[in-house]
Amino acid sequence: MGNSAGKEATVQESVAGDTGRPAPREAATSRSPAANEKETADSSHTLPGGLRLVEGIVDTSGSPSEHDVLVAWIRDALERGRAGELPGNTYAPIPEKWRVRNQSREMLQFGTYTHSNRVETHVPVAPLPAELEAVVDTLIARGCVTPSQRPDSCTVNLYGPGQWIPPHIDNPAFDRPFVTVSLCSEQSMVLGRGMVWPGDDNMVKERLNEEHALSLPVGSAVVVDGDAADLYEHAVPPVTDTRISLTFRRRGEDGDAMDARVARSERCRREFRDVRRAAAAAAEARAGGIWRGFGLVGPIGAVGRCGPLPQAPAAKRTGSVIAKAIAEDVDARAADGEAVVLSKNAAKKEAKKAAKAAAKAKAKVARATVTAHDGTVFEKKEKVRSCPACPESLLTAAAVGDTKEATEEDGGVPIAEALPSVERLHVQSVYDAVAKQWHGTRYRAWSGVEDFIRRHVQSGSLVADVGCGNGKNLPEVESLGGKGVGCDFSIGLLEICAVERGLEVFAGDAVCLPLRSKSFDVALNIAVLHHISSEDRRRKLVTETMRLLTVNGVALFYAWALEQRDGGVSGHHFESQDVLVPFHKKAGVQGLVRVEERKESSGAGGEKGAGEGAGEGEGMAPEDPEAPKVYQRYCHVYKEGELETLFDHLGSWVRVNRVYFDCGNWCVEAERIA
Repeated sequence: MGNSAGKEATVQESVAGDTGRPAPREAATSRSPAANEKETADSSHTLPGGLRLVEGIVDTSGSPSEHDVLVAWIRDALERGRAGELPGNTYAPIPEKWRVRNQSREMLQFGTYTHSNRVETHVPVAPLPAELEAVVDTLIARGCVTPSQRPDSCTVNLYGPGQWIPPHIDNPAFDRPFVTVSLCSEQSMVLGRGMVWPGDDNMVKERLNEEHALSLPVGSAVVVDGDAADLYEHAVPPVTDTRISLTFRRRGEDGDAMDARVARSERCRREFRDVRRAAAAAAEARAGGIWRGFGLVGPIGAVGRCGPLPQAPAAKRTGSVIAKAIAEDVDARAADGEAVVLSKNAAKKEAKKAAKAAAKAKAKVARATVTAHDGTVFEKKEKVRSCPACPESLLTAAAVGDTKEATEEDGGVPIAEALPSVERLHVQSVYDAVAKQWHGTRYRAWSGVEDFIRRHVQSGSLVADVGCGNGKNLPEVESLGGKGVGCDFSIGLLEICAVERGLEVFAGDAVCLPLRSKSFDVALNIAVLHHISSEDRRRKLVTETMRLLTVNGVALFYAWALEQRDGGVSGHHFESQDVLVPFHKKAGVQGLVRVEERKESSGAGGEKGAGEGAGEGEGMAPEDPEAPKVYQRYCHVYKEGELETLFDHLGSWVRVNRVYFDCGNWCVEAERIA
């Protein structure tokens, strides 16, 4: 594979003494004048260091060419993926949330599974096949990567006209460089720092650097390393024709190099986010309206919505449009030299698919919408996740323990109750069992929490994260020079905090914390209150969190709202205020289970004791990962006006500064005043 006559162009080498001028490129005589003109425009300014374009990796000459054979194999693999014939999650359809804004493409993933730029090693995919290993051999032969850098993963993206991907930095879990091979049509790749994308004439184009565009000829490979990989975002603008890209990467090993990449990636992400915030704020100001982006919404105390506005509902499709799309796909495949002959069964299958899609589109036309407090219109989720009421027997069994008041000077902190069985079995044990999967989809702080941290945390601030989960809030604290301490009662989540993230955490019940009073400047209590099963324990939890604060210290509380129809984004429907929320744990993901609970569920015979074979922690044993399971999480969801009443008994030393609604949660910002 590979054309010996192919040309290699070094766009810019990351070497000392670089003059800042782009290296000369020899024009490809086989390319059109328009393409050569586009290439000249691309080279009119210096591109980021570490970027190389190598042409002729996949030979496009001959009939059929290497390019045609490879494309035919990819299309065949795509069809097998659609039919469910590829193992695990090798085939990834277009998520609906991407389809509605055309940020969409079908994918085939080999070696490593990624989702929304997150690496999920527990999700199974097929290994690199021989057809892609041959491309890797050519990349090594042409000097794109060295043998020690040999990629072990490949993501195949299949773009249709108009589809695009937004600016992003590739996940630092992959070593550098990574290489993308382009097939089917010549398209552009754009690099920049803080790009506002897609472009909008009403947006202020504030950036840390100018954008750089690079044209990617058919059969070429772009090698992304150094600054281009770690300090710049890259994006694919809406493509003008069918495009297939093969992105080859190698999973990195934990160590100093990966830690450095993670630190650079997080620093740049925050920097670029601030640029986009400024652009959005300036655009809103010019439009004469309030800024409904990240941060405060309206006056203090007003009910508003934090976070970016949702996209408008997708344009409604009809059966004729879908049929036309199918026909265009067949025509495109025929134009690529692929023999497309639909058998009677295949034609019947395509007709059934078109009819099904048309029925789905018709149903979407009648779909209802809801309006949030700030006037934002939401389209209801296609699938509503119904959460049944929690059986009364579970709640009555929770009323145990001592409720006497202590004599502490900070408002009489209650002695904690024993952990109720509903919280032990339907909260603590669930998170132990699903910790790894839960961590895979919660990788950063929510935008409203992030905004609170940035407003209140300074260098040297001490921050308590009560109910820290996998520690997703604490990196933002540390990025601002603060010091965070987290606690949780899930050993599975705490292991992720300590081992994977290196955070300072400890195990404890949030209702009775072994921490000194008046020790912390800021406290976080995010998505904890809705797991507390009695009002008495909820008040105790609020008291404990506020007790930790110094005078003038502030705390943020988030708890799930009953009123999901008024702007919730989760798609849940709560049948009661006390509900059981299903969590679907995938097969192949190992969790932790408490040994005594195993004995309760399967009988004592044959089970190991708490100290025998636990390994993952005292009284803990690995859970059988072979089959998918559904766990029921207990939640008490809050009505409007309910959350702030938990602070009434603290009125002499605590003040509630703000109450608001954020994406399906009721939120309270409170301050210690004495």
